[in-house]
Amino acid sequence: MMERPLKVQKREQSTQLEKCSGPLNVKKTGQNTQQLEKRKVPLTLYCQCIEYIGQNLQMVDSFFGFPDLVAADIFQKAEKLGKFERNSDENDSLRNLQLFCNEYPENVLVGLDLSYSYLALNYWLEHFLSFNRLHSLDVSNCFLGDDHEILSHIAHLKCLKYLNLRKNCLSDKGVSSLCMPFKVFKRGPEHLTILDISENGCITKRAVQKLQCFKDLQKIDITGINIKVKELGEQWKVCPERVESLTCVKNEGWASQVIQKWVELASKTPNQGEEPKTAKFYALKKRIKSQAVIKDLGTISFVPQYRLVLHRVNSHKTIPAAAPSTKYVTPTEHDDHMDSIMNLYKA
Repeated sequence: MMERPLKVQKREQSTQLEKCSGPLNVKKTGQNTQQLEKRKVPLTLYCQCIEYIGQNLQMVDSFFGFPDLVAADIFQKAEKLGKFERNSDENDSLRNLQLFCNEYPENVLVGLDLSYSYLALNYWLEHFLSFNRLHSLDVSNCFLGDDHEILSHIAHLKCLKYLNLRKNCLSDKGVSSLCMPFKVFKRGPEHLTILDISENGCITKRAVQKLQCFKDLQKIDITGINIKVKELGEQWKVCPERVESLTCVKNEGWASQVIQKWVELASKTPNQGEEPKTAKFYALKKRIKSQAVIKDLGTISFVPQYRLVLHRVNSHKTIPAAAPSTKYVTPTEHDDHMDSIMNLYKA
């Protein structure tokens, strides 16, 4: 009769021990053991400092003297914390970005691809103007027009080598604004090597003449613009090339993922995105303007799959090894379209 209450007491004690033991009764699996080991390892002092700085960029005045590797870790941590996004008024994303651009301009971004991204360009324009050490830039199919603010910014990019302005409703006025700072003050893209101004139907020979101020300029894509070979003079010759584009620009630098997020955010539908109404209004206005210009391209014929490229004649400059690879059409290459291409520009 006395054995039964003892067993009950032992059971009660065992259940109380199980409740108090906690993790001791967890089944030992591979994932649980790894989680327990991670919990035991504390963060290093370096990681704690990086996280603290990334979380409190508003307290940073300058990164002068910080090594590049340390600044890169801080930038990545700030990106994960959303310090370059417009989440609230307290988060000054423009100032946070300029902190890094002021001290590490060539590390933050050297290549920028904004093709077909006119909404992102208008919405984040002030942020894009912070990138002043770009080596390559693609703003094709953005319907900018001659008076867009990004053109004056491009005119002052002294490190720029590869530029794509295809299908942007440009005229001689837009090209002139691109050349003016360097032509007058010798400030601007003095090392510009490859330029794409194709499918801008209002560009004429005057624009090409103004581009001669760039001594390093070796190639100009003139596909679909209002110009004839006899108007070019002896400094340029036409060489059709079977390539989709002379330049292959990609986002390169610490801010590559940030740029990708901006473009994806701007490309969302109005119900999902965070674009202001003003950006949509200006973008719509540019698109309406561009349609009128594209209709004029019907009078300018060109052969698909070929780019009509101007090559500089009697130039001692050579294209750097980093230039995008292109395929040159040799005279020995038999092609049914070659005669038709050249006949377009003989008139």
